[in-house]
Amino acid sequence: MMLKRASLFAVLLCAGIAAAGCASSPKSPAEPAQFAPVNYLDICLLENNEVKSPKLVDAIEAGFRKAGANVKRLRAGSGPDACSFVVTYEVPNKQGSVNVIRYQTYEHGIPRVDATGSAPQGRALTVQAVEAYSAGLLSKLAHKSAS
Repeated sequence: MMLKRASLFAVLLCAGIAAAGCASSPKSPAEPAQFAPVNYLDICLLENNEVKSPKLVDAIEAGFRKAGANVKRLRAGSGPDACSFVVTYEVPNKQGSVNVIRYQTYEHGIPRVDATGSAPQGRALTVQAVEAYSAGLLSKLAHKSAS
């Protein structure tokens, strides 16, 4: 009985080692691309249907362009993996006033940076501030990638 268990254990051990060898086979060529660097100056701006102000979206794009970026707008629902570098945004509306803009960046579909720009206490966010926050986000990302 003991010999049968030892033989069974040896067979299972060998099968496990063989399976582990299969598990460590080379990955598909698409997988390493997920971690490839991106060009922060080639932005896909994923539109948010919840944001009803075209001026706000124009300000986001203008800020990115002022920072030297090429911007391509993506329709809502395109998904964060539509381009190598995608930026989404949201603007929570409190009592009819927009005080904050939130950005989420994606690199190869993977969430990377969550950034926020806020208006001064008691004030609403201006188009100029949104433009400046957008440009600042790209400057920080470009600086981070250069380090």
